[in-house]
Amino acid sequence: MIGYLNSSDKSALENFSVCIIGAGAAGISLAISLSRQGKRVLLIEGGDWNETPDIVDTYVGQATAPHPQTTEFRYQRFGGTSHLWGGRCVPLDKHDFDKRAHVPESGWPAGAAEIADYYPQALDYCDAGKNDFTISSFGPNAKPIFAEAPLLAPDLNEYIERYSLPTDFGRKFRQELTESSSVYVLLRTRCIGLNATNAGDAVTSVTLHDGNQSIDINVNQVVLAGGGIETTRLMLVSRQKIPAWGHLDNTLGKYYACHYDLIFGALRFSGERPVFDFQKTSEGIYARRKLQFSAAYQAEHGLLNSAFRLHFPAYADPAHGSGVMSTIYLAKSILKPEYQAILNHGVNQTPERGQSLKHVMNVVMDIGSVVGFAFNWLFKIKLAKRRIPYTLVANRNGTYPIEFNSEQVSDANNRIELLSEHDRFGMPRVSVHWKMTAQDIASGIKSFNLLKKQFEKTKVCRLEFEPKELEKAMENALPVGGHHMGTTRMGTTPNDSVVDVNCKVHGVKNLYIASASVFTTNSHANPTLTIVALSLRLANYLSSRV
Repeated sequence: MIGYLNSSDKSALENFSVCIIGAGAAGISLAISLSRQGKRVLLIEGGDWNETPDIVDTYVGQATAPHPQTTEFRYQRFGGTSHLWGGRCVPLDKHDFDKRAHVPESGWPAGAAEIADYYPQALDYCDAGKNDFTISSFGPNAKPIFAEAPLLAPDLNEYIERYSLPTDFGRKFRQELTESSSVYVLLRTRCIGLNATNAGDAVTSVTLHDGNQSIDINVNQVVLAGGGIETTRLMLVSRQKIPAWGHLDNTLGKYYACHYDLIFGALRFSGERPVFDFQKTSEGIYARRKLQFSAAYQAEHGLLNSAFRLHFPAYADPAHGSGVMSTIYLAKSILKPEYQAILNHGVNQTPERGQSLKHVMNVVMDIGSVVGFAFNWLFKIKLAKRRIPYTLVANRNGTYPIEFNSEQVSDANNRIELLSEHDRFGMPRVSVHWKMTAQDIASGIKSFNLLKKQFEKTKVCRLEFEPKELEKAMENALPVGGHHMGTTRMGTTPNDSVVDVNCKVHGVKNLYIASASVFTTNSHANPTLTIVALSLRLANYLSSRV
């Protein structure tokens, strides 16, 4: 059932076993799993079916450049940011959970690796197929990304990244939640505070506000699933009025991390062309190839976990000669702000004189490709249930820039803080402090240099770049704006973490967090698949206790 605060009976809202704050991928997955296990769930969402300016205003805050503004890459609506994401599904690697001597603050608590046991179920929720991330997913006769790639193993290995529809969790599970007799979804209702006992050992009620009225409702078990920034914001606001939660101050809001991204260099092949396009797995899931250093190689060379993909040339540079890419560039104003930086590899440049004319000439001279792209866009993207994730056009000169995604060191100086300014609900706005550490930069530089040496072992492939340009580019690498992790991290004690291995807040018997904010370390992987797996694991844990 789905409703609004002004039409809901207060006493009825208190008759639920679990109260979940936030209806994004985490909150909806948790609610669905608990409901299917016969538990009564109240699911509270601050947004509605669609965003409106007054709703977006609650996300206004500050962020240090080059971190995106706090209104970007976040959707406050039923389904959350799953309405926006591209659908990339990637698991954490086994060694991501381990204590690594060369990675500060690494090592998830014992038992956290069980999250990986829920990847098959999470992939089903995400519509991303089997729990197989090897190229064998393409079938028994799958060829490597290029012929000599297997010779680089075990140091450098090839895997795949699976893609969902992309799946909008709000759209996928709306009917089931609407028809459920055990779940009540409360829309356009903000949770603006948690209220606890004097000892702070239990949450007694939550304060809700719909823009017109504010009420406190009593709760049993509470799960914060509002996303990395918003969950931390609510915890920080509640901490201000609950002195007993001072034991969380060592880590609450600290160790904020994003993955950082760089598109750099030119990978040149002589003779053969590599596998570049999206391919479908044997069960019909779109997937892309990537290369990764092994855990042993990372440890040997002191590298953070990262991945390399073949990339397309910058859209903004008409030298690519592609009518398709020039068409997309000329139409860039219709894209979401979050996607526009991709057009020029994340670099803001003033257009050169006559650049638009050169793009128009590309369109005219390559009109056949443009027509083919229009057909594919209509039938494989716009009208298809399972869409091609994005457009891939290889550089005509046969080179491929390398897209580099990397783990970031957990650093207490990267953090989320409250501002003195408040939104219309009376909640303090947030300030996000983010920068790359010296180790982040050094690991990225070393990773590119080692990748270059690996390719020198082959006969057909060379990675070309200027070392001085690499250093400059790595220092200016960009955060992946939608990956908000680490500010309520998981650990064994309040000295080093906010939640325990079961996502329960230390010292509070009925408060849990389902969010990438609990990640102890952040791997290189998009967090969504792991967020869903973590939520499903938490659902089973709560189900056994409620």
